[in-house]
Amino acid sequence: MLLGVVLHTALAFQEQDGLWIYHDPERTPLAGLFVLSIHIFRMPIFFVMAGFFGAMLFTRKGPAIFAGHRFDRIVIPLVIGWFVLYPLLMWAISFAYTYAAQPAVGRSILEVFSTMSWNTDFVVAWPDFVHAGPMHLWFLYYLVYYYAFFALCTLFLRKFARRLTLFFNRCVHSISLGALRWFRLPILMVISLPLMFTMEDVGFDLQMDWVPLWNVLGAYAVYFGVGWVCYHHREIVGRLERFAWSRLLSGLILLAFAMILSFIWYLALLEPESVALDDDTLSILFVVNQIVQVLSIWLLVFGLTGVCERMFRKENRTVRYLVDASYWIYLMHLPLTIFIPACFRYWDIDGTVKMFVMMILVTIPLLLTYHFVVRGTVLGVVLSGRRYPVWPLTGRSPANTE
Repeated sequence: MLLGVVLHTALAFQEQDGLWIYHDPERTPLAGLFVLSIHIFRMPIFFVMAGFFGAMLFTRKGPAIFAGHRFDRIVIPLVIGWFVLYPLLMWAISFAYTYAAQPAVGRSILEVFSTMSWNTDFVVAWPDFVHAGPMHLWFLYYLVYYYAFFALCTLFLRKFARRLTLFFNRCVHSISLGALRWFRLPILMVISLPLMFTMEDVGFDLQMDWVPLWNVLGAYAVYFGVGWVCYHHREIVGRLERFAWSRLLSGLILLAFAMILSFIWYLALLEPESVALDDDTLSILFVVNQIVQVLSIWLLVFGLTGVCERMFRKENRTVRYLVDASYWIYLMHLPLTIFIPACFRYWDIDGTVKMFVMMILVTIPLLLTYHFVVRGTVLGVVLSGRRYPVWPLTGRSPANTE
């Protein structure tokens, strides 16, 4: 979740124009590396976790409570959040383009607020609800499909296909923990790769509108489904402590390799004069890239799970606080990743330094609003299921708020 701030802030500092809705005058090659690496692994790992904990809730609480809980935590933030965030995003874009167009003489942020126009290349007839997409909330939209599908499938199999369910569970146990565990990674590769070969670009295609992309929906469903099934064979989580660092290191090496291949791919498309590749070579590059990305993702899933099992044996209050805040931060961050860098558009400083400063400046108001506006209020109940005591308003120290 928190990597969303890093990703969407870094987009504004990429060296190549036209890749995002706003670009800062100062650029850094590090921005493109952040965007490529995060885009490869972040959402697959997220959906594995979402599937695992979704199955946990479904199993422990039952279908009715599961449905109500997911409606409160997913559907309500998706609907209300979209109607709040979309106008804010359009406002931030309008501010950014109006400020960028101001003449150097007499330039003022306050002047922008009185002169800014809603009519830009990206803001037509504000707010254009008809042609608007799900924005960064697309993952909530996908989760609705996944929760409904896997919950209904589980209920159906339990009631009408008990023998098939027992056979499937024996197969999964054998693959995850039994005699066939050495084939775990090849099997995951086989079920993950077919839809990856249907993408238009390397990696996962982007969801831009409300009509789901069938191949993207299906590709992420594989990761969600693996997480859902793994909850019922959760002994594997402890087993992944073995060779955890080796898997993590291997995943990171393959991630770096996938980034290099992706960079060559995009360079060949955007600047064909610098990287001249024929169609056959591009096709081979695409296939190899998709294979390396999927292999990297699964090794990172295994490695990160095992490493976290080793390192986080006890609750860490700081980590827990950031976990609680991460949902709010992700929901609200996108307009700020455009508005705040736009405010500092004419700050002449190294692009790498500026990018990191903008990430910090975007995060600070999000943390403050979470602490004072969300954590101890009804918003906290919607997002986290409970109100937390909020220091210093309660007079209790942060150490006593969990």
